[in-house]
Amino acid sequence: MSSDADKAWDRAIGKLRKKKGYSPLTPEEAKAAYESAPAVPLSAARISEIVKFATGGSPEMVKPLTLVEWSRRFPLKMMRQFQFSLAEDVSDAEALLDYFGVRSPETWRLKWDAQPVAFRQTQVFDAQKEAVSAWVREAEIEAAKLKLADFDADRLRSSLGRLRSLTRKKVGDALEEAIAICAQFGVALVLVPGLPGTRISGCARWLNDKHALIGLTIRYKTDDQLWFTFFHEVAHILLHRGLQTFVIDNAVKEMGDEVVDVNMARYEEEADRFSADTLIPPDLLAAFLRIHGETLGNKEIYDFSETIGIGPGILVGRLQRDKVLEHWQGNEFKQKLEWGFTPEE
Repeated sequence: MSSDADKAWDRAIGKLRKKKGYSPLTPEEAKAAYESAPAVPLSAARISEIVKFATGGSPEMVKPLTLVEWSRRFPLKMMRQFQFSLAEDVSDAEALLDYFGVRSPETWRLKWDAQPVAFRQTQVFDAQKEAVSAWVREAEIEAAKLKLADFDADRLRSSLGRLRSLTRKKVGDALEEAIAICAQFGVALVLVPGLPGTRISGCARWLNDKHALIGLTIRYKTDDQLWFTFFHEVAHILLHRGLQTFVIDNAVKEMGDEVVDVNMARYEEEADRFSADTLIPPDLLAAFLRIHGETLGNKEIYDFSETIGIGPGILVGRLQRDKVLEHWQGNEFKQKLEWGFTPEE
């Protein structure tokens, strides 16, 4: 589905499938969903195809892609450059089929479309389904390498202070510790380079009833953004289990008006607040600003971050987001992050 008409239908019918728990629609439901979409032209034959596909009809009702056509939709060059888990010495199509564990492009499409994924911004991800699915798959592969205890929400909550204190350390060392800590309460924490164009900052999902996954990128290349995203995803795991079982996030400033639904916007606001308040308790921040708001300098920033036990770059990032500092102030406190190979776009 690549035309504007197809995309409009896909958005309309996707909302209805979500309400039904992603089960197949009845023909009447599928037609009603299409009629509620924007007025875009599709032939009667095409409408018949997509209705049959949405209602559980054979994938052959939609013209199948050849293996070559399908493989060209993936950013394979960047996936290999970012050291994704692709087989070597085989064709691109064979590498992708093995990577996703599927037999055909149609099987991949059915498997991906069945995922209960909630996106923060529909326009971005509609255009990047293949790249987003590749990133998610790499996160799953990395998560499978970790030995996890069963999920324990109480242990996760009791570990928040310990995780928060890691912001004071070098990011590389801190993440190793965070991965080990998260595994103890059933959460696989993984870092995967974000593929160009996907704009992913992180994801939270349930792998099964006993294990959760938090995937991170270093899209903004500073420690304050990384840790804010981490605790944002923790919030989805703790607060939204059963409500949003698979969320892919991009940045707040890019969220725009095209959110999936009203509830999704509410969940994102809750996750943002949880992250901000976990990192910097609001009462302590308010008291600090009452005293130093007019005389705020590097010494005050450093001393306060030491007092509350977080890295100073985290405080700088928060003060910049709150417009207390300009975007260029205090950046010497932030840790810069790189993968060690071609940077993300």
